[in-house]
Amino acid sequence: MAKTVPEARELPEEEETHEESQAQGFDAQESDAEGRELSPAMRIALYMVVPFLVFFLIDGRFFANEFLATHFSVSPLFAFAPILSLYLGWPAMVGCVAAEAIVCLSTGVTVFEPGIWVAGLIFYVVIPYLLWYATSASSPDPYPRCSRAGALAKLFWIIILANLVYAIFASFSATQMNVANGYAWSVMSEFLLMTSITLTLGILLLIALEASPLTPMPASWITVPYQKRRSLTLTQRIVLMFAALATVVLLGLILSFYVFIYSEEEGGAESIFELIAASLVLGDVVIIVLWSFCILVIRYLQTRFTIPIERLSETTRAFPRQMADYQRAVDEGVRGEALAEAKAKAEDPVDMGDLKPSGEVAYLVEDTDTMRASMVSYLDEMRSVTAENERVKVELETAKDIQQSAVPHDFSEIEAELGVQVAASMTPARDVGGDFYDAFRIDATHLGVIMADVSGKGMPAALFMMRALADLREQMHAHPEDVGLALTRANQALCENNGAMLFVTVFIGILDTETGVFSYANGGHNPAWILGKDGTWLKARKGLMVGIMDMIQYKTETLQLAPGGGLFLYTDGVTEALNPEEELYGEDRLDAVLKKVEAAAGGEASSETLVEDVLADVHTFVNGAEASDDITALAFRWLPAS
Repeated sequence: MAKTVPEARELPEEEETHEESQAQGFDAQESDAEGRELSPAMRIALYMVVPFLVFFLIDGRFFANEFLATHFSVSPLFAFAPILSLYLGWPAMVGCVAAEAIVCLSTGVTVFEPGIWVAGLIFYVVIPYLLWYATSASSPDPYPRCSRAGALAKLFWIIILANLVYAIFASFSATQMNVANGYAWSVMSEFLLMTSITLTLGILLLIALEASPLTPMPASWITVPYQKRRSLTLTQRIVLMFAALATVVLLGLILSFYVFIYSEEEGGAESIFELIAASLVLGDVVIIVLWSFCILVIRYLQTRFTIPIERLSETTRAFPRQMADYQRAVDEGVRGEALAEAKAKAEDPVDMGDLKPSGEVAYLVEDTDTMRASMVSYLDEMRSVTAENERVKVELETAKDIQQSAVPHDFSEIEAELGVQVAASMTPARDVGGDFYDAFRIDATHLGVIMADVSGKGMPAALFMMRALADLREQMHAHPEDVGLALTRANQALCENNGAMLFVTVFIGILDTETGVFSYANGGHNPAWILGKDGTWLKARKGLMVGIMDMIQYKTETLQLAPGGGLFLYTDGVTEALNPEEELYGEDRLDAVLKKVEAAAGGEASSETLVEDVLADVHTFVNGAEASDDITALAFRWLPAS
């Protein structure tokens, strides 16, 4: 037995040899700190010295008391010897036996009696140790624990056998007792008393040792690493309840025994002592029966309640990690068996084996299985949705680029060839929008201008915008002499196959760059603003929106521009912009800003300055509030060559 226990170490879950280790709540990440830090020699010394001091001091004090030495052949502390030895190994055995030998020799008895006591104690500590580890050699958890009915039953029978052997040895010294009804009575009383104490206080000690920083020291053939438990299992809590009840019974019996012994009266002392001794024996029997009943109750409960709940708890704790592993496998592009295995670990039902949970526990297990499967399914759905969203996002970015490329941004050629200074900007409220503008060369002396706003937002509006822009350009090229007719024909074209019932507000115009005459037509759009130091709103008929009724006839109106004159056009996204207090930007503020910009430049502000300053003021007004509509503006000035 020279080999010490394999040190408690951190184990990855893959190395656990049986699902039972998970069900019992082992924590592979919380190994015993002291077991890692102490050297083997220090551990042996600690495990030997502590039991020696406890037995030497307490046992010595016990037999130093004349009354106790007269009425008891052993001290109740002996009941702890097999438990200490079972957990702390051979060093604890040596410490207990050495302390007992010194105590026996110090009492002044003959050499023969200490020999019997020491021999009995050797058997008392060695038998449980060897029996436990011999029967646990192939177990995935060979260490002494009171966490299962099977382990508790094995401990029960080992304690009974050890105490029976010790009682046989101890009863050779029955002559020390005032009352000795023969060898058989002595063996029985010793056996029952020590068994009841070991079962009650010893099991409490075993649970306390497991909760302590100390690690077990098993037999040399045990190679399974010891794993610290996070907390007491449900079974151990039940054992503690039975132990508490048995402790009350045991302490009550011992207390009554002391009371009657100290109150002996002449003539009746012997009969009273025998009566109390018999009662104590009966109480010991009750305690042993109580522990037998405890084992039966735990065996029944653990198959239907405790172990299912423990396995369910362990599975629940492992679920987030398993989900993370599955998510990581998906994110890293793992395929085939590895991905299927990660998914199976996350969604597999709780492994109950041959257990049969009942009642609410069964419902809880079923609901947990459903939850795990649903969570994995939800993760798959979210991954699909995310992938689809990414695809849509890419498509929207492409659509945005296409839409932006559909309207002009560089007007230098128009200014060079036609003498018209143009600037424009379009900011969709979403990735794509329904606003659009255009300024294009119709022929060598005519410039076409469009400002429009499609009903709605997003992709439907963007698609209708592309159609409307194409129809308006086509009709303005076809009818440069009559803008009203061009808008009428474009309206008729847009009314055809308009199942989505979309419409567009439009302001279009054609500037004759030789005369400065600007012909225009309005299809339900915002009024234009005439540029200049005394700039004002353009009075124009506000016809019906385009795309609603194909019989609408739009009229042409004209405006004579002076050199340097022009218009500022916009969509309602400018005047209807909202600030955080949900106040509208409004036409009055737009009018004030345009007048301010023109006044600062003497009525000759560049088109670019007009557009930039207006949009900057809108941005300041909005103050971070979410855009409610597309914002589009265009300005042009006629700058003929002198």
